[in-house]
Amino acid sequence: MKPAIVHIVQHLKPGGIESFALEFQKVASPFFDVYIISLERANYQNYWQDIPANTSFIQTLNKKPGWQLSIVNKLVKILKEIKPIYVHTHHIGPLIYGGVAARLANIRHVIHTEHDAWHLAVKKRKVLQFLALKLINPIFVADANFVAEKVRELMPTIEPIVITNGVDVDKFKPVLTDKDILKTEANLPLNMRYIGCAARLESVKAHHILIKALHLLPSSVGLLLAGTGSLQNELKDLVKQLNLQHRVFFLGHVVNMNNFYVLLDVFCLSSNNEGLPLSPIEAQACNVPVVLTDVGGCREAICKKTGTVVKPNNPMLLSQALLHCLKQNTEETPRDFVKNERSIKKMIRQYLSLTQSDLRSKLC
Repeated sequence: MKPAIVHIVQHLKPGGIESFALEFQKVASPFFDVYIISLERANYQNYWQDIPANTSFIQTLNKKPGWQLSIVNKLVKILKEIKPIYVHTHHIGPLIYGGVAARLANIRHVIHTEHDAWHLAVKKRKVLQFLALKLINPIFVADANFVAEKVRELMPTIEPIVITNGVDVDKFKPVLTDKDILKTEANLPLNMRYIGCAARLESVKAHHILIKALHLLPSSVGLLLAGTGSLQNELKDLVKQLNLQHRVFFLGHVVNMNNFYVLLDVFCLSSNNEGLPLSPIEAQACNVPVVLTDVGGCREAICKKTGTVVKPNNPMLLSQALLHCLKQNTEETPRDFVKNERSIKKMIRQYLSLTQSDLRSKLC
């Protein structure tokens, strides 16, 4: 019988936290029974089509808006049945519900990962999280040095352990297929080089800056946008205004992200706020260099030898960095950076060492 681990998340819509939990489950599953509990009910197959329906490792509760004591009771029952070696919570809601339930179920270890610190700038949230941490006393992890610094600034008595996010380098990797063949299969013009972005089409991701930067680049450069969001029509209007319809391609929700990354010559996030983003790490695992805005933990997500960070909200600076990245000729590969510093197996071993040092060697 394999040891069990439980991750508790708010929901299973597309996002970094959800990807973290799902990829953790996939990579660790040969050695551990990894369960994911979503507080909110969601049809996860709408977003994660490679996960079978009613899969046994995912359980979804039906939490409604507001606080519900019944959710704690449900979690206690589930945790007593699973008997995990530790419970891993992500964000404030799962910390409170999952952490309290874990203590009531006599689970010895609780790990809480802080994926960003923006919410702690709100006094009510900061007080609530501080009280929850005092009550539950989890092992507190920040997923980037940037996040740890913000936590220390906003809650000086808390000292996070830093474990940076990682990706599956066996899943995200270069392919030997000729790029023109891949472009043909994707119905894309063959005579273009492509910048790509994978992010929700929301204001925080500042896609309008990336589109304006593209307008300053040669006409032989195109832009592939993976993702959906409330600003899709607004961004399409901007594309029309700049007469970029033949150079910008809205791909919507992409299921096979590896196929997306290998189409690219450069990956770019033009965000004005980030934690430690996973998508540029995935792209670099596919040997695609990246250009990111210098926000949040982006500096920690980039290969310094092949990638570039620029100030946010500046289309001119972004276009210059993208052009430099498109023209660069180096023997260095961003994949080496990911394999050495940002692999998910390294990340999982670090988490296991917090509570189960005797088990971390199982994940070679």
